[in-house]
Amino acid sequence: MNGKKRWLPWRAARWERMLLTAVATVLSGEVFFNFGIDNFRISGAVVIFPVLLLTLVQDGRMPLTGILTGVCLLLVRSAVNVVGGGESWMQATLLNYPAAVFYPCYDALLCLLIRDRYQAPLSQLWWTFWLCDGVSNAVNFSLANGGIPDAQLLVWLTLIALARALLAALILWGMKRYRRLLLAEEHERRYQRLFLMTANLKNELYFLKKDAENIEGIMSRAYRLYEELGERDCPEELRQLALSIARDVHEVKKDNLSIVRGIEGEVAGTATDRDEKMWMSDLFTILQDTMRHILGESKADIDLLCRCGNDFATGEHYRLMSILKNLVINAAEAIQSGRGTGAIWVDERVEGGALILIVQDNGPGIPPRAMRNLFQVGYSTKFDPKTGNISRGIGLPAVEFQVRELGGSIQVDSGTEQDRSAGGARFQVTIPMTMLEKGDT
Repeated sequence: MNGKKRWLPWRAARWERMLLTAVATVLSGEVFFNFGIDNFRISGAVVIFPVLLLTLVQDGRMPLTGILTGVCLLLVRSAVNVVGGGESWMQATLLNYPAAVFYPCYDALLCLLIRDRYQAPLSQLWWTFWLCDGVSNAVNFSLANGGIPDAQLLVWLTLIALARALLAALILWGMKRYRRLLLAEEHERRYQRLFLMTANLKNELYFLKKDAENIEGIMSRAYRLYEELGERDCPEELRQLALSIARDVHEVKKDNLSIVRGIEGEVAGTATDRDEKMWMSDLFTILQDTMRHILGESKADIDLLCRCGNDFATGEHYRLMSILKNLVINAAEAIQSGRGTGAIWVDERVEGGALILIVQDNGPGIPPRAMRNLFQVGYSTKFDPKTGNISRGIGLPAVEFQVRELGGSIQVDSGTEQDRSAGGARFQVTIPMTMLEKGDT
């Protein structure tokens, strides 16, 4: 029973494809012109037929599709002759059977010459199509006219077969090329998602490691409390409670470290030859695509203008992406918290042996009282009154941490209430090029 459940749907899908090939071929064959010989047509059907055989029909061992196409053609053309010309079914069948023989003959030759249609190169397919078309044309003509065509006609039939074979091969080449372009585009999208996910994970690792340090401090203080309670002859229940807290915190620490090691292992496992370095221009392209996705409906209200002044390859692209993404998101949130529309400028250049990244917006700016706490974890001025959500306040601290790890510095300026000519907030990151040229060639 299970075998039938798997076999019947496959069988039905296969015959559906065969029937679709037959119907499409027969219908396209009704658009034709005569070659000057009775019952001999030239149409696009012979171009469509091999294309559909190689794209729709999976089985290349038996000429079943050719037989089905020939039967459909015989029925359709005979019906047209009977209804429109007043001929009998016998007369119509005798008139159209030579054309119907063309497709079984074509498919049979193709099955004999090419066993694996999907692995065959175009250099083999085009001359195979040519031979199948030429031989099937000669058979069609011989049956229709009761004799073998002369030399001059054979030359014309061969040239017609060559033209149709080349056109069919060209269509197949175009389809394969199109599929490759789609596949390359999908691979690029997947790579961008993997790249951004890795950059985000590296960003979050900083906070997990920072939490591990805090947990270590909590555990130490809990254990010191346990010892001090013992020295002061406090009740045993209090001492055991302090010890229990220290043990629980220790377990939390172990779990946290396991998560950190797991993420570090996964992040390290994503590194490939392609990931060793990235050009700054490609990094900016990914940044723009990512921000369009993040902004969503707001992308029409916020313009992101990027300029890559000096293009170079770097092995620190994950950190640079994390820095730029957090700064741009911070600028976008500032604009949204103000008037809701604005622009963000991202500028990159190399001066004096250092990379300079500038992210500037024309939002409301940063209040003076907020400048002191700007890089503290958890501090944020971003509040959504509609949802009540407040920002986590980890973006800018992560930027400062990443910049310092690269041996760089970050400078923040903000326009005052009296002078807005400089825009809202301006972040300038300076990183030594010696830290960014690792692995470059």
